[in-house]
Amino acid sequence: MDLRLRICLSLVLPIILVLYVVVPNFTLESSSVPKTSKPSGSKSITFLLGTDKPGYNYFDLAERHFLFDQEAKTDLLVKSCRSLEDMIYYLNNNPNDEKWSTIQVVLHGNPWNGLSLPIQNDGPRATAKQLMRTVLKNPLPPLNTSAVNEETNINFWGCGIGKNPFIQMALDSMFQQEEGAPNIYCSPHFVIFKEVPNGAPKRIKASYWPYVFKRGYRPSSSLIAQELRNQYPQIDLDWSEIIETSNRQSTEGLFENSFHIPVSTVVVFPDKESRPSFSSEKDKLEWVKSQKVIMDKIYELEIPFEKFTWTVNKIIHKTKNGDKVPAVKAIGMATVLCIMEEV
Repeated sequence: MDLRLRICLSLVLPIILVLYVVVPNFTLESSSVPKTSKPSGSKSITFLLGTDKPGYNYFDLAERHFLFDQEAKTDLLVKSCRSLEDMIYYLNNNPNDEKWSTIQVVLHGNPWNGLSLPIQNDGPRATAKQLMRTVLKNPLPPLNTSAVNEETNINFWGCGIGKNPFIQMALDSMFQQEEGAPNIYCSPHFVIFKEVPNGAPKRIKASYWPYVFKRGYRPSSSLIAQELRNQYPQIDLDWSEIIETSNRQSTEGLFENSFHIPVSTVVVFPDKESRPSFSSEKDKLEWVKSQKVIMDKIYELEIPFEKFTWTVNKIIHKTKNGDKVPAVKAIGMATVLCIMEEV
């Protein structure tokens, strides 16, 4: 990244952070409208950057959507890439004689802890912080001008990732070129692929209103409804009715969904004697609070510490070179319940 862009980021990021925290519906302009049309004669491609866990069918439905939907289908569909780096290498080395027109990217993600995949193979998760760090350090190869140009549209379909301005800015910069920069879209809505009788699955987008609580300690429906009324006084919805129809889509297109936000770390020690002993759950929580790495992650998520359920255990940790060392592993889990409305 050149000096001008570094200076621009240093000036703009604090302003965007204030807008992101203070203004609930703030998004960057470039994330407002997906670009799905493609010039005639050009090629399009879909990347499925993930696989379904047992009992889930997000990527299966997405695959059938981009294979068979008459408006959304692409010429190619790739399931072998597992990082942003993989995708860039594929695009730079593709056998296509023309520049790609539309690049659909399907992944899991959320505005709190970013994209549910690594930036580079075997690297850390692509959180907003890691994405910005990657942009500043330039470790990824740039997209070749032979692969994309200013008419190329790259659409990232991940739940609400466009609501986080740092994710949007990082992806804009990551796929930037000196000439012919592609158009980047990050979905500010939740992305849902839905079965359709006698047809290809359709992609729908949903507005969402989150409520966070400790995993395993879900409050009563009445308390959740009251908290949602307090958090979103300007929204005219019957929160109690929506929660009572838990996970069943209503005739008004309102429904509930939930997922977990993890925070974890492993702290190694030279020997067992130097590893702390915990006589109570309170001791464990105090130790967690003393760990800067964990507290920094929580600060980035903007989720209060007390919204996490913590598990702290002594373990034997295997290092990259194969050594086994004493360690303490801490895992915090918060649950995000989202009330969603199809739009």
